[in-house]
Amino acid sequence: MAHVGRSVADVTVLVVAYRHTEHVVECLQSIEAQTCRPSRVIIADDCSPDETAAVITHFLDEHPGLAEYTEFHPNSSNIGLNRTLNKYLATVTTTYFTYISADDVMLPRRIERHLELLDAAPEAVLAYSDAIVLDRNSAVLEHSSQPEFPWPDSPHLRSQPFAELLHRNWMPAASLFLRTKVLQEEDGYREDLFYEDFELLVRLSKHHPFVWTDETLVGVRRLETSLGATGFSSTNPAFLIALDSALRHYDDAEPSLREKAAGTRWELAKRASRTSLAPRRSFALLWRARSGASSTPAFLRHLVAWGLLAVRRTAASAFSSRGR
Repeated sequence: MAHVGRSVADVTVLVVAYRHTEHVVECLQSIEAQTCRPSRVIIADDCSPDETAAVITHFLDEHPGLAEYTEFHPNSSNIGLNRTLNKYLATVTTTYFTYISADDVMLPRRIERHLELLDAAPEAVLAYSDAIVLDRNSAVLEHSSQPEFPWPDSPHLRSQPFAELLHRNWMPAASLFLRTKVLQEEDGYREDLFYEDFELLVRLSKHHPFVWTDETLVGVRRLETSLGATGFSSTNPAFLIALDSALRHYDDAEPSLREKAAGTRWELAKRASRTSLAPRRSFALLWRARSGASSTPAFLRHLVAWGLLAVRRTAASAFSSRGR
């Protein structure tokens, strides 16, 4: 869709695609339809094994207007979401930056409205909004993401979310719209974590305010194969490690937050010790979280339990190896 005479924003949009053949065209169309277009679009395909790259190339060939300010960079190997984000974030020179997964979409006024919010709040490091929820076929499941992820009632907590993020994250990742310089100075995304937004939100909110609108400015898709569906599980070691990494930002917070975070980290560490996480990693989680145990004897009991489980697993692994 062409918008004659529309303004150009000092914004880079990074689209990250992986096995998004079915939905990447809709994502790119939504960027092309913005009332205020970005000055740069980067599309990064993380070495998809399907036809995603071919679909992107064909779409850009058919849409020269979008192609004028769009770069397509297929990764030569699969390096993961956070490494891909940092790889291209390092090349961004615009004032603002936003990332969107290739199966999500922007509503037409998304860029325009987020620019208005950040221009009106120069102290804020990022803007966020509500989202509609889409199914695989782009039918609207919910006209707001808030039934699934309720927002705090307090406007203060929405703009100063550090304390509230200890309990929940309500901000749709697709809606985050950031000041590039601050994000780069904060070293971008943690590449040792398997998903991008929660640890970043905690880290940024510790020292910076946010600005928000409860308007729906993006659409997020619910797929059974999405990262949220497959990875956000209480038995997934990578998910537990990511949560622990975010909660470590409360180690020097005010006492009530520090105590709550320590208790939560202890519960996560106990849970991780019962998963497939390597013994060395699970021990490290237990040891670092020991201040959250109810008492020294409680910590020692769980340490003994961890040791017994590690011995059984080692013995089982050795027996299995001899059987082969």
